[in-house]
Amino acid sequence: MASRPSTRQRLLTAARELFYAEGYGVSVDALIERAGVAKPTVYAHFKSKDALIGAMLEAASQQWFADLDTELKRRSSDPHSRLLAPFELLTAGLPDPAYHGCILINSAATFPTNQHPAHQALAAHEQRMLDLFERLATEAGATSATGLARQLLVLYDGLKARGLTDNSGAFAADVRAAVIALLAAATGKHPDPSTPAVDAELHV
Repeated sequence: MASRPSTRQRLLTAARELFYAEGYGVSVDALIERAGVAKPTVYAHFKSKDALIGAMLEAASQQWFADLDTELKRRSSDPHSRLLAPFELLTAGLPDPAYHGCILINSAATFPTNQHPAHQALAAHEQRMLDLFERLATEAGATSATGLARQLLVLYDGLKARGLTDNSGAFAADVRAAVIALLAAATGKHPDPSTPAVDAELHV
């Protein structure tokens, strides 16, 4: 029998669900009702609402990388296809009327100061993605892995931002074509177009 999520995990899950669906005007009372905890419990785990937001975003990023790692392992025999994995994972569950973009980007845009935990979570996520793209580009034989990684990160961010106004996933094919073109230019080879589609519900 699966163990019951910890109190902290229930708070993080409730925060992600409510903040993503309704925005950051959601009250602490609504959070504790969704999580099934008492109000003092919230502040026993998080010193402020901003601290809760930061922890929630960090958890969302960690979950994304866990899912992505699983997908990369599935494609371990094809280094070119591995570079497509982040883009295909982002749109695997689309169309989805409940999807309205990346929670990390949306959160950072909500809070204007770079010192807010939302900006810090996004910056850490972006650096980790840039490092991953560079590693995957090197494995794929790119002549300039650093340059290709930066180009891929721009496409990755664009794909996530596009989801803010279009949850159909129709734009995913255009991004995939762009990634393949960049990869072909950098390596002289094209990814295998027959790579099986991913099956995931998480969008970061």
